[in-house]
Amino acid sequence: MDYAFWTASLVVLVVGIFLLGLDHGLTREQILSNLGQNLIASVIFAVIFSWLSGRVQERSLQDSLEESFGDHAHKLASAVAQGNKEFLPDAVYPPLDPKNGEYGHRFNTDMTRSLEKTGFYAFRGPSARYVAARLRESTHYPQQVKVAMLSPGDPRAIQRRAADRVPWERFQGMDVQDLESKLRQELIITVVSLFDYRRYCPVNLLYVEDTAVHRYEIFDDSVYVAWYGSPRSRSMEMPESLRFPAGSFLYKTLRLDLLRRFDISSDKSVTFLPEQDDNFLAQHLAGVLGRTVTQADIDGWRREYDSEVEEFSDYLKSMYRDMRRIS
Repeated sequence: MDYAFWTASLVVLVVGIFLLGLDHGLTREQILSNLGQNLIASVIFAVIFSWLSGRVQERSLQDSLEESFGDHAHKLASAVAQGNKEFLPDAVYPPLDPKNGEYGHRFNTDMTRSLEKTGFYAFRGPSARYVAARLRESTHYPQQVKVAMLSPGDPRAIQRRAADRVPWERFQGMDVQDLESKLRQELIITVVSLFDYRRYCPVNLLYVEDTAVHRYEIFDDSVYVAWYGSPRSRSMEMPESLRFPAGSFLYKTLRLDLLRRFDISSDKSVTFLPEQDDNFLAQHLAGVLGRTVTQADIDGWRREYDSEVEEFSDYLKSMYRDMRRIS
């Protein structure tokens, strides 16, 4: 480019000098005067050309940068959106104590919407005491129900979970032994409630040694993870919860992990089917508890469960009425 510029300049200069030399009538003063006029004209032209070309070049550079930044911004936004969907929750629910019929309206509304359109439902946590009550009030029955919870016959796991419940407000003043007994009874009536739900859908129940660090419920569209270790949840009965969409890292990981646990732990699992009667339940609980279970025991546990979840069931009925009215 430099070679072309200087070559062109030299050619023009030589041609100009040659043409100027053809006029033998010009004096030296006239030549210098004409040269001075041309220099002034050249300066004016150079200033105008430089200003115009500078504006054009600046506008071109600005357009190029805007296009480049826009493209990179779009790629960055897409990467962030993909990262959000894969690794970050799309909803967060604060912890609370269930007082005066308050169970977290936004949390239960969102979970109910997930339940009403799912074919798969799974729970894993220390105690599934509200699972059967929630499923019974639903107007849609899943095709698969899998529940992994503590065994009422596992004293060490019950002792660990009972210690976690000491700070709860409704258990203030109770000693650890009473909390252990109450939790064991809660687990027993939960098993009975899940057995009774078999009329709507087979229920796969797995007994696990849960550490009570988190609890989760999986649907086709999302997973709801309750974090017991959250700083805001330590003294709350219902911990802080997060929802992750299907396709996210946590959803895929938790769902696959739970399904594999059911596959490899057949000796710790049981399936409740519609054709089974209370004799099957009595034999199962007798094996878990290590004592004889009578029909009177089962009937009493059913009444106890209905009494335990009566307030929660009424709350769900009211919520369903509100949802139908809004829709």
